[in-house]
Amino acid sequence: MRFKGDINALRGVAVTLVALFHFGVPGLDGGFIGVDVFFVISGYLMTGIIVGRLEEGRFSLLDFYIARFVRIVPALAMTCAALLAFGWFYLDPRGYKILAEHAGASIGFFSNFAYWREAGYFDTSSQNKWLLHTWSLSVEWQFYMLFPVVLVLASRWFRDRRKAFAALLWTMGGASFLLSLAVVRGYPEANFFLLPPRVWEMVAGGLVLLYADQFNFNQRAAVWLQMLGVAAILLAACIFTEASDWPGPLTLLPVIGAACVILSDAQHSSFSRARPLQWLGRRSYSIYLWHWPVVVFIRYVDWPVHEAVTIAGGVTASLALGWLSYELVERHSGALRHAFGRAGLGALVGGVFTVLFACAAVTLGNGYGSRLPQQVRQISAASLDVDPRRNECLIDSVHRLDDPDREIGCRYGKSATIGAILWGDSHGNAVITGVAAAIEETHRSVMFFGTSGCPPLIGASRFGKHREEPCRRFAARVASEIAAYPADVPLVVVARFSAYVEGKGDSQDPTILIGFDGARPLTDIAQRRMRYGRFVTNDLCALAKMRKVYVLLPIPEMGRDVPDYLARSLILGRHPADVSIPEADYARRNRVARDAIDNAVRECGVTALDPTPYLCRDERCYGSQSLVPLYIDGDHLNRRGSARLVPLFRQLFVPATAPLPAREPNTTQTTGPATQTGVGHAVTATPVPAISPARTRIHASLFFKTGGASPDRMAAS
Repeated sequence: MRFKGDINALRGVAVTLVALFHFGVPGLDGGFIGVDVFFVISGYLMTGIIVGRLEEGRFSLLDFYIARFVRIVPALAMTCAALLAFGWFYLDPRGYKILAEHAGASIGFFSNFAYWREAGYFDTSSQNKWLLHTWSLSVEWQFYMLFPVVLVLASRWFRDRRKAFAALLWTMGGASFLLSLAVVRGYPEANFFLLPPRVWEMVAGGLVLLYADQFNFNQRAAVWLQMLGVAAILLAACIFTEASDWPGPLTLLPVIGAACVILSDAQHSSFSRARPLQWLGRRSYSIYLWHWPVVVFIRYVDWPVHEAVTIAGGVTASLALGWLSYELVERHSGALRHAFGRAGLGALVGGVFTVLFACAAVTLGNGYGSRLPQQVRQISAASLDVDPRRNECLIDSVHRLDDPDREIGCRYGKSATIGAILWGDSHGNAVITGVAAAIEETHRSVMFFGTSGCPPLIGASRFGKHREEPCRRFAARVASEIAAYPADVPLVVVARFSAYVEGKGDSQDPTILIGFDGARPLTDIAQRRMRYGRFVTNDLCALAKMRKVYVLLPIPEMGRDVPDYLARSLILGRHPADVSIPEADYARRNRVARDAIDNAVRECGVTALDPTPYLCRDERCYGSQSLVPLYIDGDHLNRRGSARLVPLFRQLFVPATAPLPAREPNTTQTTGPATQTGVGHAVTATPVPAISPARTRIHASLFFKTGGASPDRMAAS
């Protein structure tokens, strides 16, 4: 097809919107729609190439695939190679392995499947995925592989090829659009990342190609149609947000806008001839390839992401790297093939396979930790120091929910006798190894029930973007199974309580908020907190009527990925201090949850277990000690961190153990045997004399310095 300035300018608009959106430019919360514009352009161009050559009787499927390979793969492979080279020096083993896996998936054009499958609770943050943006390239490539086959078959089966092509495109596009409407609310991640719900956007471009010759606009009408299309695209970029259903009905606005620009064929308009847009359009692919790694790099080095200077620098770097990629790779890859034929193509294929080999080597080598100092390797390994049965007992447990013949719980311990039950979410799984170690001395086991992101509260309803998650059904099943155990088996409840009412962080991230009995979370924060507090108290009291209930007060949240931050800081030559937060911030973050648990302590004899004497000292709560992480990320303890709580849990199972270090209670501390409960946060297994605030801090400090000394040692000191 001949070069068209309007399409090239439209590419410039699309890449600009996507890049500015990712750099966080205000007012462009819907800039992601630039990808949808690219899809329409691709559909138009590919349909033109395939249909034109089929009608001329000279279409070759192999030549088509080779042309797509030369156009797309070398620049992508070079980007991946550059990132692998960067990662060798600046990424920890875990991050480097993930980069290699993603690079291989990107070059193999199945990264959209990889990112779709990774959209889980323990997923690496999107801001740490250097090649996240390649999901769209995978979608396009999959379309390129299938679309020409469909058209080739249609050309052989039908005499009137144009009508057959149009009928096929209408059928494919309609089915894809209806599929998108059907799954957008039930399966938003699959709807976003996978090809079938996206096909209609590319088909829209193909339909423009097939029907373009039926429209004959005069110059003025063509310009007006073009401007109308551009306005629709810009409007979509300004009014839509990531919370919008996407793709879905709203996606029609930028798709129709792009179709109008192409259909107008206004080659001599100011828009089509704008030099900046022409420059951007020619280099749009390489700019797209490089802008996201620049975004991730800015966050990697902890530069202020929202400052104008950072944004301007990031955009400039993206343009510069895109220009280099275009001049050194894009332009010459096609020329290499034409100049040297099969030898040139072989060189390109060889280069790509070299990068793929490097990806495989890094993946199989687990990130080649030997290239880094031992301290960095140890810190990075802390992110993998999890319960070995986490997938089986936490992540996959919900998949066993609908099978009454399968257990949804897991027994930890060798004994067939269950001495305690732990019901929790991912925070419960994070401490299960500590609970199991504590109960092992009694020659009993602990039964764990839990699934990721679901609170251990009967009737709690967590929602995804639109649909209700199976949390409520899971909790009902767990409650029925717990009821079958003897009444003298205690229940330990562990959860990230505050996240369910406040969100994941200080930004009020709504992705983990819960409602009750099928109702969505309240939008009014004060009412939401009040309702949540009552619900937690009532639920704990209901459980306490069946058996003794212990509740672990919330684990301090660090606000940053502890192993990642420490390893990255050391790699960059910085001298980090241990990760910590003020204890006052911990108290503020967890006020609603702790008050609700305190109410259950007073009203129905629930016993609260306080982890802070083991994780906090000198009015700060720590995520690491001497740069050794106690967390796998920003809020889940690793097994080392869980081991710190063994003395806390031992009090539940071994009454002869010395008393726990006490903390200043909210009200007067009541002492008594383990079956009695004080109003404060410290559980007492044996009578404990009053401890002054100064003495309380000494206990906590000594425990932290000894790296997990027993209460006996602390008392002796």
